[in-house]
Order: sequence, then structure tokens, then C-alpha cells
Amino acid sequence: MSVTESDIPEVFFNDGWITAVEYLVSSGKEGTVFCCRAAEPTGLDRLAVKIHRGRNFRSFKNDAIYLSGRAMGVSLSGSAGVKSSGMPDRRLERAVAKRTRRGKAAIEHSWINHEFNTLQVLHAAGARVPRPFTMSGHAVLMEYLGDEHGPAPMLKHVSLERRQAVEMFTGLIDEITLWLACERIHGDLSPFNILYWQDQAMVIDFPQAVNPRDNPDSLFLLERDIRNVAMYFEQYGVAADPVRIARDLWLKFMRGTL
Repeated sequence: MSVTESDIPEVFFNDGWITAVEYLVSSGKEGTVFCCRAAEPTGLDRLAVKIHRGRNFRSFKNDAIYLSGRAMGVSLSGSAGVKSSGMPDRRLERAVAKRTRRGKAAIEHSWINHEFNTLQVLHAAGARVPRPFTMSGHAVLMEYLGDEHGPAPMLKHVSLERRQAVEMFTGLIDEITLWLACERIHGDLSPFNILYWQDQAMVIDFPQAVNPRDNPDSLFLLERDIRNVAMYFEQYGVAADPVRIARDLWLKFMRGTL
């Protein structure tokens, strides 16, 4: 499925968020991002629109590990997926389990809604993630990380001094700790979804984030995230024990002392 600027929801224009599409930022494994000119009332120069790709076009090798424990009650209208009585929609849950057409549509909406909700929670807590503004259909409108010269580069493509590397590694562990305190684990963290912007690391791509209270693979995913970060910073002489860091954080999380 090829995503183009024509797939950007009209509501983003009609509601006074954006006025024009400037350029394609990236087309990744689970979404395509466009840089858009922000409407004057926003007080911003640019905003980013991320359009999620369908499951058949994403490259998550094992969606099940991320979906495990996730509340899948997401209605096709984008609401919370509970009946007006406040009770879970058991028919929708069965449709998801059987992967019917309705169930698959609910799963697709869950990725989008989940990323938007996660960004809301983390940004409100002070995490260095893009600020989310609104969503519609398969698209999320969020803060643009970059300027008139282009988007913020991936950490993978940045060269750091050792002092910067040490500070950035420490800062990323602090971020992971903050996410955990907010009951979120990124689950797919790597130098490809960490951006370098204004001398800081900003993290993107949260559709697969898991809730450590619900997902049985949470500790594994936490260790993998920290290992991926530690491996990248090894080139700068930053020595770390990702397993120890992850398990120390996990113990504090379980004790409620983060």
C-alpha cells in the first residue's frame, strides 16, 4: 500500500491545523510521515502527520508479543470500545480473537489509538517525545521535529563526542525509567527511532508500546530496549550492563519505588 499526501485527512486542514504539505519525511515499517505547514493559529511553523500502514504492510515480526494483554476493545468509530454501560464489548473481543474482518479492523485501530494515547501520557509526564495534537482515521497529527532545513536526524546517523554520548545514554535511561513509571515500555527502541534534536534525544514510534502490568513479555522487551541502546553507545566507550539496569528498574517498578 503506497501512502501519499492525498491520504492525509481533510479534517486536519478543515479544522485549522495545517495549510499545506511540504515534503515526505520518511516511509518506515509501520508508518509514513509528512512535514506540513502549520496554520497560523497554532503558533507553530510545522506539524508532522504520521499515517499508519496496514498490518499486512508492517514489518513487525511478531505482533502478538505487543498485543498480548492489550485491551482490544477499540470500536470502528475510534471510541474506547466499551459499551455505553461501561462493560467490555465481548463480541468485539471474540471477533479480535478469531481475526474476523471486524476483529482485524479493531486491531488496526488499536495500533493508532494506542500510539496517540501513549504519546499523550508520556508528553504530559515530561518525556522527550513528540507532542500529539489530534488524530483521525489512520493518521496522527503531532509535533514536527526539525526545521526549515529538514527533519531531525536519526541517532544512527549522528556523530557524538564521548561526553555527549555519556550524557545522552544517561538521559535515555532516565527516559526509559520515566516511561516505566507511566506504565509504558517502548518495545522496539533502537537508534533508528531515536532522533537527535536540539542537542537532545527525542524518541518516536510508540504504536507497539506495552503496559508492563498487562503484558507477560514486559521484562524481556524492557531488557531488549536497553540492550539496543547500550549496544549503540558502546562505540563511544560507554560501558553498561543492560540486563542489570533493566532488572533494577523492573524491581523498582514492581515495588512502586520508581
